[in-house]
Order: sequence, then structure tokens, then C-alpha cells
Amino acid sequence: MILLAPMPFLEALDSREVRSLLPTSGRTRDFAALDTAIKQRAMFSATVTSTKLLQKYDDLINGILTGQIDQASARVTIMDLLEEMGYVADPNNAGGLQDLASPRRINVTLETNVDMARGYGWREQGMDPDVLDEFPAQELFRAFGPSDPSRQRDWATRWAKAGGEFFGERMIALKTDSVWRKLGDPELFPDGLGNPWPPFAFHSGMDVRDIGRDEAQSLGIIQPNTELLPQPIDLNAELAAKPDVRATWLREALLETGLGEFDQQGIFHFRRTA
Repeated sequence: MILLAPMPFLEALDSREVRSLLPTSGRTRDFAALDTAIKQRAMFSATVTSTKLLQKYDDLINGILTGQIDQASARVTIMDLLEEMGYVADPNNAGGLQDLASPRRINVTLETNVDMARGYGWREQGMDPDVLDEFPAQELFRAFGPSDPSRQRDWATRWAKAGGEFFGERMIALKTDSVWRKLGDPELFPDGLGNPWPPFAFHSGMDVRDIGRDEAQSLGIIQPNTELLPQPIDLNAELAAKPDVRATWLREALLETGLGEFDQQGIFHFRRTA
């Protein structure tokens, strides 16, 4: 087999396997009210009510993670499927993020899901006791800028609001610091994805890199001989459960929120508020 990308670590694929398909009429802003645990266990995309389309996205995302397909080919596959399904965009939304067939919308969906899986995987590997001892901290940095410079967000301000400490202009904290959870908290930031790993918000361009113990000590972030306790987000127990059990859990968890209900086709609809 010829791979188009490096083989991913198992943890990234684990984060995908626990997700159940969630067809929904909900919009992006509706999901901000959902608990992070629910969003981490659902494969969804705003206003996508087709399980066929969600399943194809899920398959392609796994294909990208395992190096079996590239994003450009995956995008064409989605566009072909939507054409086959007879999808026609609202003329007022054509070409934008609300157009399910627009390259921009498809790219955001693919990139966000792939990046979240990789971000989870890197976080879990970083919580290995030996790795955490050697690299106890990490730095938030800009990996790439937005396609529209006018939409670039002020991450220094966000870092400060989340309780982060600055070292010159650098944003560095222990991997166990609460700042990482707060950076993606939708209650603090409306565009937050709820993850304690990047991406913390849609298409932010921000990433993290490891900081070794020697540098962390020189910055005063950690004292010599200090041992950090790992904070893994273990999915192993859920992976042992059958897919229908995980799907049932997701359905019940959504209903318990009181934010919406399922119709007879299994599509979740959020209740609209004035």
C-alpha cells in the first residue's frame, strides 16, 4: 500500500471510533450549548441531516488519518456524492459555509475533524508519564494564518482571558494547566470547540509544540524534581462497548439536555429560542 501521509498514532483513530453519526438540523451556534463529552462522541456537521453523507465524511476522515486518501480527493468524493443525492444549494448561500457542496464548507469539515483527531492523539501521547516528565509544558503558537487576514483572532487576548501566563510574547503553560481546557470553552469563547487540545476554535491556525523540562525550568514554569500527574482522557472503556451501545448513550445524553428532540427519521432538531 502506498501511503499519502505518515501513519497516525492509534489514539487519533480511537477518538474517531467512539463517535456515532448524528444527523441534525442544528446550526453551528446550537452546538455551543452542548456538553463537550457529547460533542466528542458525535459525528455531525451543521445542518447535515443525511446519515449517508455523514458516513461518507467519517470514512474519508479516517482515510486521511491513515494516509489512504488526500484532502483534495476526499473533497471531490463529497461533491460527487452530493450531486448524486440531488443536493441543490440555496442561491443565497451558494459558495459559502452554508452551502454543503462548496469547497470552503467541505474543507472546513474535513480539516476540523482531522485536526481534532490528531490534536487528541498528540495530547494523549503527551500524557504518557515518561513523555510528560521530559516535556512537561507546551507552547501555543500560530501555525498558519487565516485566508482572510481581517478575520484573524487575537489569541494573546484569549490566552490572557483563559488565565495563561506570558513569557515575553510567548504563551507557554504546563500540559496539565487549566488554560488548555479554557481556551476551547464555548462559555468563554463562542467559537470554542470544547477541546483541551487544538484546534480550540474553528480554523484558528493555532497549534501547540512541546517544551522540554530544561527550558520549562529555566522559565520557572516547573521546579526541579517536580513530578506531574498525567491527565489522560481515556476512551478505552468506550471502545469496548458495541457501536449500538455508544449510539444509545449519545441519543439519551442529547435528550437529557432538553435542548431538542429526535424526529421519526432519527434527526435531532434543536428547539429554537426567541
